[in-house]
Amino acid sequence: MVNFGQAAVGLILVLIVIGGLLYIFYSRTNAIEKTGYGSLIMLALVSLMIPLFWIMEGGNEATAQAQQHTLAIQRGLALYAANCPDQCYGIQGGKVVNPKYNGYTVDALNQMSDDDLTRIISAGIYNPAAPPPANPNAIPRSDRYGGALLSNDVDYLFQFIRSASPQYLKSKGFDPNENGFNQLPDYLQANFPALYQAAVSLGSAGQFGKAVDMTKQKAITINIVQPPPGAQCTPSCFEVLNAQVKVGTVITWINKTELPHTVTALQGKNTASPKPASDIFDSGIGNLIQSNGKFTYTVTQAAYNANPDHVLIYYCQIHPGMLAELTIVP
Repeated sequence: MVNFGQAAVGLILVLIVIGGLLYIFYSRTNAIEKTGYGSLIMLALVSLMIPLFWIMEGGNEATAQAQQHTLAIQRGLALYAANCPDQCYGIQGGKVVNPKYNGYTVDALNQMSDDDLTRIISAGIYNPAAPPPANPNAIPRSDRYGGALLSNDVDYLFQFIRSASPQYLKSKGFDPNENGFNQLPDYLQANFPALYQAAVSLGSAGQFGKAVDMTKQKAITINIVQPPPGAQCTPSCFEVLNAQVKVGTVITWINKTELPHTVTALQGKNTASPKPASDIFDSGIGNLIQSNGKFTYTVTQAAYNANPDHVLIYYCQIHPGMLAELTIVP
């Protein structure tokens, strides 16, 4: 955009200098002096107008770059909507929740370097810690890797994902509030109503489905079992993916599989790069729950306060694709 402040200062300087030279010009009577001062006025005018034109041209370039960036986000939005291999987002209250790309949360992607993000988009690298999609062939990748994305498409998706990072936008001189994900619900409603309804359903249920109310029980058991048909958890699953429990409930996890596991609370909500919240609960990587083994934990006030929504995700440190959550009430 044009920097009107700089342009105004430049124009004021031009007027002051020209006014001073005109005063000198008309205060002289000698024709030779008038001719000399007339030349100085023209030279000063041209010299002072050059920075003004430079400022305006710089503003035009900035405007063009901002328009190109907005267009790239819009095209990336269309590609994202058309190239989601498996439950990439939900819609809740008209807003996108839990957005992902290739199994990575968008927050995790925006913590990566530009090269790493470009590589994930171009090569179709799926998060190894996330459950694989039902159809691996549906993972989008560039034509360099046998996919359908062109080089411009890779850049559009890159800009769309980066638009969710105000810090990135600000560092590039763009509007930090230009988040393309905010435009996704309206775009889906207008162009893909079936996808919109699926996203609304996913958003209402959440990543782990509707909570199973267990608040009337003082002690509950959650088995670790083989994944049922169609389940995304691998190589095993927590039998109850979303248990609603009260502070003080005693939970016992029993391993009904042949593989050892852990039961570990997650820091925050970043399941793509999980970090254990050992101060909440953690059965321990050095003390694995063997087959038919168990781990018991009493829900604490600290678990209730761990996240603003009082929802605590937990996982297996050996198999990060095994995820479940506790919805905690006082």
